[in-house]
Amino acid sequence: MRQPIIYISLLVVLVVSGCSFIAKANENDSKQSDEIEPIYDIDMKTELVEHNEYHITIHYPQTVNNQVNQTIADYVNQQKADFKQASYQNKQSGESSESHELHVDFEMLYQDHRFFVIRFIETMDVGGSRVIKNQTVMNFDKKDGRKLDLDELTKNDPDVLDELAALTEEALSEEQLSSRYNVPLHVNKRTFENVALTKEGVRVYLQAEDGTSGYVLVDFDDVKGLIQDELAEALESASAPSETSSSEQVESGRVQSVSTNDLEVETEKKEVALTFDDGPHPKWTSEILTLLDEYDAKGSFFMIGKRVSYYPETARMVAEEGHEIGNHTWDHPRLARLSPEEVDEQILATQDVIKQAAGIETVGLRLPFGEEPPKAYKGDWNTVPWTLYSEEWREQEPEEIAEDITSQAGNGSVILLHELQSQTPEVVEIVLERLTAEGFQFVSVSDLES
Repeated sequence: MRQPIIYISLLVVLVVSGCSFIAKANENDSKQSDEIEPIYDIDMKTELVEHNEYHITIHYPQTVNNQVNQTIADYVNQQKADFKQASYQNKQSGESSESHELHVDFEMLYQDHRFFVIRFIETMDVGGSRVIKNQTVMNFDKKDGRKLDLDELTKNDPDVLDELAALTEEALSEEQLSSRYNVPLHVNKRTFENVALTKEGVRVYLQAEDGTSGYVLVDFDDVKGLIQDELAEALESASAPSETSSSEQVESGRVQSVSTNDLEVETEKKEVALTFDDGPHPKWTSEILTLLDEYDAKGSFFMIGKRVSYYPETARMVAEEGHEIGNHTWDHPRLARLSPEEVDEQILATQDVIKQAAGIETVGLRLPFGEEPPKAYKGDWNTVPWTLYSEEWREQEPEEIAEDITSQAGNGSVILLHELQSQTPEVVEIVLERLTAEGFQFVSVSDLES
């Protein structure tokens, strides 16, 4: 009789344990589904490549989400591969002998605790009469890091595209943009491949026939019925949204070129200027500043405006420690392909952001890739070239780079180094040590010129 009782007791224990396990599992699932994803602090990455055949400048964001980062990295790699293939084909066919360019920039469109939305602006010049301009919008779900395509954003309804087209055309008409974007729109997925979620609604980015792009906002109340219910509810209840605008208010300016010979000064002192391009960088810039301080040396930092907007505290640190800050344009394009108005925007937007971040005026302009603006641009800015750098710095070890520099350094040399390279602090340390031992002083470009 005792044996059946034992079996019954064991069965009761198992049932109770199972119920408890299920309850805890459900509780954990509930907790996970209620977890709030963080607002991402964005790290801005910049890739610069310069060859005789082509130039590449790519800016892109990096987050704490590995899946988001991997998707962006795949996109960047694909952009480079497509560009190199198109460039090679045009070179082989003899269509173009000039240096080609790929320039990719990005802007943050929207972010809350659930969604992360960015837009890439792509410019590709592989010869010919027309520069190719495109854009790519990415909507990320922070819950799993997935990029949400149009099919995943909208409901599974055969009329979704027709309804979205009608709402977009109505918004274009209200903004008097119908003629620019050739209304009626083609009703297909390609037309709406670049839509961006925001709390106010859906931005529909469109490409005009002249290659320019823009967007129109379809209000959330109007478009809500087309979005997947769960996503619409998450967007509607989102907190702490963050949006940025790419517009910059600028005035006209002028560029004046300075000969490198003007920088070779005759003086009894042995002086050189260390100049750093492409920064600021939150890690390498700080290490460079520490080294300069140890040798009581002054440097001149030619900064990219967009990077200053992401790392204003680093730019401020440079100024507070008594170093110069120069202008290296907003996002490092080849100025020769820009209009005079676009050149002004690049320079003046950078001046403004440096003034806001560091509280000082820029001392001069360092031209991206060392290339002049278009002939139509009648400039009057003080451009600051370099006289000395290691030509193979991308492939060399720090010791080799430093040896190239120190072996050629002379009185009045303007030395070019690149702030975004991890080996630059080590190069700086070797250069400071060796040239100090040879009796050189390290001064700013302005002091060298005076």
